[in-house]
Amino acid sequence: MAAPHDYKHAPLGVDSGSLDVELVGDSKKETPSRRLFLALLVCCHSPLLFGFSLGFTSPAQASMEGDAKGDVAAPPGLTVFTPADFTMYAAVLNIGAVVGAFAGSSAMDRFGRKGALMLSAVPHLVAWGATIFISQRLLLQLMRMLTGFAVGMGSSVAPIYIAEIAPSALKGTFGTLMQLSVCIGILFANIAGDYGFVVEQISGEHFCNWRKLSLWSVAMALVLAAIAFAPESPKWLAQRGRKLEAQLALRMLRNGDTSAEEGRLFEEDDEAPGAKHHHGHSHRLSDYRMSVVVVVGLMVFQQLSGINAIMMYATDICSTAGLENAEAATLAIMVAQVVLTAITGALVETAGRRSLMQLAGVLMCAAHFGLAYYMKAQGAGWWAPSWLALSSLCIFIVGFGVGMGPIPWIVISEVFPVEVVASASSLATAVMWTCSFIVCMGFRGLEMTIGSSQVFALFGFFCLLCFAFVTAVVPETKGK
Repeated sequence: MAAPHDYKHAPLGVDSGSLDVELVGDSKKETPSRRLFLALLVCCHSPLLFGFSLGFTSPAQASMEGDAKGDVAAPPGLTVFTPADFTMYAAVLNIGAVVGAFAGSSAMDRFGRKGALMLSAVPHLVAWGATIFISQRLLLQLMRMLTGFAVGMGSSVAPIYIAEIAPSALKGTFGTLMQLSVCIGILFANIAGDYGFVVEQISGEHFCNWRKLSLWSVAMALVLAAIAFAPESPKWLAQRGRKLEAQLALRMLRNGDTSAEEGRLFEEDDEAPGAKHHHGHSHRLSDYRMSVVVVVGLMVFQQLSGINAIMMYATDICSTAGLENAEAATLAIMVAQVVLTAITGALVETAGRRSLMQLAGVLMCAAHFGLAYYMKAQGAGWWAPSWLALSSLCIFIVGFGVGMGPIPWIVISEVFPVEVVASASSLATAVMWTCSFIVCMGFRGLEMTIGSSQVFALFGFFCLLCFAFVTAVVPETKGK
């Protein structure tokens, strides 16, 4: 067992061996069960709601602000904000998420991973249900903050639950489901808001009916609540000394004889230094300082990579590059992000976590400097081919999709033992949402102060620092 300060120490019960366990005198192998895939499907509605909540404001903005399309005004019943109010409405999600991330830690430890996910469905149901009917600005902003609370809570719990029920040989692959679901949620919100739940006005102009769009979140929250019927994390049960329940949960999540995995799970739990129910004292997060540096640093660089700026500018970049339907091109970029994140699930167990994040840092850095030059060249009348902007945009999406998007979520559960992983996940998630809030609120002001070209160059510098950080500090955690 590694010392408490060793940032390469993996959560208890995780073994780097193969998923397939050949049994003596029996040819049957241990494989994932149908119950495992159903549990993952239900659990992934938490990051789906995460992505849907982020993407919701994009199609809803025009009708919520009452923006006119040509000479056609938005329907009065959907107009509730001024532009300044809407900016705050979009941003308060991050504030609620920071609080929710810390609430997720105590809920995970007290009620278990499954119980915490069930609890996170409640504020989603209340907030989105109320959003369908209310029009008061303050109440809508409070409901948005409550949505953020639920998103923050779920985003700290879901990656831990996924990691702890996954077979060790598929842990990295399953870990990408978190970011994949977020990307799908964002994409779905934009497609449904732009093409599905719309109100047609005179002259054929369409506006998003954000009240009906909110119904989808209610439906997804109800599915998330069905996690009550899924097995609890065997690792959490074992760490609590509930070995019989841990055995039953593991047997529901696997086909075949689970005795070998049970032996590893309980042996490592019995040997865990500082496990409260064995030794009368517990691990502290401060005992794993290097692990804290790793996960907090990755979450900071995930947001400072400029993903929000890229998505904000995607339509403008496609438009200035001469594409006739820039909005459709932006949706295509979102689809590409979903596909690339899915591809990462196949690569992460072979290429490794660290090498993919290093590749991501290089690609994102090059993409930002390419965009910085393009924007500077356009203003100065220099050579600025449209393919440079489009290729830079695509290169960034490739880098983020295969590296800094999904992998930080995987690493969290691989550098901490089960006793402190809940606190670690909540801290990392809170840092992520804090950085997201800072970037969202500060991006436009910084752009007006120093110019868009310099802002993208700054993001490029952050991506260069990200590469250096991963190279110097982050260990390879494949198989941990």
